[in-house]
Amino acid sequence: MHKLLFSLLTVVSLSLLLFFHGGEARQQETPFPNACHFSQINSLAPAQATKFEAGQMEVWDHMSPELQCAGVTVVRITLQSNSIFLPAFFSPPALAYVVQGEGVIGTIASGCPETYEDIEASGRGGGGGDRQRRFEDMHQKLENFRRGDVFALLAGVSQWWYNSGDSDVVIVIVLDVTNRENQLDQVPRMFQLAGSRTQEEEQQQPLNWPSGNNAFSGFDANIIAEAFKIDIETAKQLQNQQDNRGNIVRANGPLHFVIPQPRQWQQDGIANGIEETYCTARLHENIEDPERSDLFSTRAGRMSTLNSLNLPVLRQVRLNAVRGYLYSGGMVLPQWTANAHTVLYVTGGQAKIQVVDDNGQSVFNEQVGQGQLLVIPQGFAVVKTAGETGFEWISFKTNDNAYINTLSGQTSYLRAVPLDVVKASYGVTEEEAKRIKFSQQEAMLAMTPSSSS
Repeated sequence: MHKLLFSLLTVVSLSLLLFFHGGEARQQETPFPNACHFSQINSLAPAQATKFEAGQMEVWDHMSPELQCAGVTVVRITLQSNSIFLPAFFSPPALAYVVQGEGVIGTIASGCPETYEDIEASGRGGGGGDRQRRFEDMHQKLENFRRGDVFALLAGVSQWWYNSGDSDVVIVIVLDVTNRENQLDQVPRMFQLAGSRTQEEEQQQPLNWPSGNNAFSGFDANIIAEAFKIDIETAKQLQNQQDNRGNIVRANGPLHFVIPQPRQWQQDGIANGIEETYCTARLHENIEDPERSDLFSTRAGRMSTLNSLNLPVLRQVRLNAVRGYLYSGGMVLPQWTANAHTVLYVTGGQAKIQVVDDNGQSVFNEQVGQGQLLVIPQGFAVVKTAGETGFEWISFKTNDNAYINTLSGQTSYLRAVPLDVVKASYGVTEEEAKRIKFSQQEAMLAMTPSSSS
């Protein structure tokens, strides 16, 4: 009996371990040998743009040495007003950041209930009684999105995006192709559930994606008709056989959905006192608001971090995000990320960024501007200095709980080292060692000397 009980407890413990630590999913080995050996790091721009009827999808070259080192690839999606990015899913998990615009996202997880009902009142009962209710639609949970939202996209879980605003929506997505939940190779893949190949896609493209028709197009139309209990012509419509609009299409007039008030339903991973499940998990958070900042300086700027401690679903995705602003002349003090690579995307302004490798060699020392991408490998030291117009960025880190060590400042490595060790390490006098340790009073965000004078 005791052995049986022990066996059952062991199975349960292992199951819980796999559930809660399934996020330990990032491969320990880089899939490309020596991928992180650089004599020089390059900032990156999209390698290919595919235009659709009402927007475009730009992809970075996943074979670039920088992205191979980080084990990720990057996509930028632009949706025109009143357009839809049709349902699709990626094979690896990902993080999506809304650079600009607003709209609605639907995340479709098979097996989860349709918890939203659209029921319309029609007519009036006799004697002024209750109205009769007419069923209209049922669907899974939808969410509003806006600038600064970060969404966790789980492997194989489809989503669609609708631009309900008057201006373009721009979304940057980082896909963790080396995550173990991606059981395919490291070539990024998008599986379309609607839409079709455009005429542009039919021509030769430098990269192999996005390209293709939706999943229904490969089945026999008769099989689809039987599976859905519809006629053959409707089945062919699902296949989009005569459609070449691509995966971003214009909607026929404004779309209407059942959506609660924004953020009304969210409760930090708890719903009605029950721990969140796969179907109820909170999948996003906004990191744009200044009130949410983890670091704030009235003179230098602010930074806000999103990790698995404040968005638990990131344990599965194994990525986190950092939103940063520097004012003119502001500086992020020299630092390194101890347990993750960093993929930095510039959302506005300009900055001078310097990166130093494990040999103490400068591998990047350039100005970066809006739309550029920079990979900073694990352990490489980096410093950012904003230009005259300031600097805005979003960083994606390849660990759901990445942490940073600083070289200077109040919480830095040098502040923690005894004075005599500083003297012996750098061959300086005691007075110089004290200045090295204690002169910088800021923790991470500071002003450059020319700006503060």
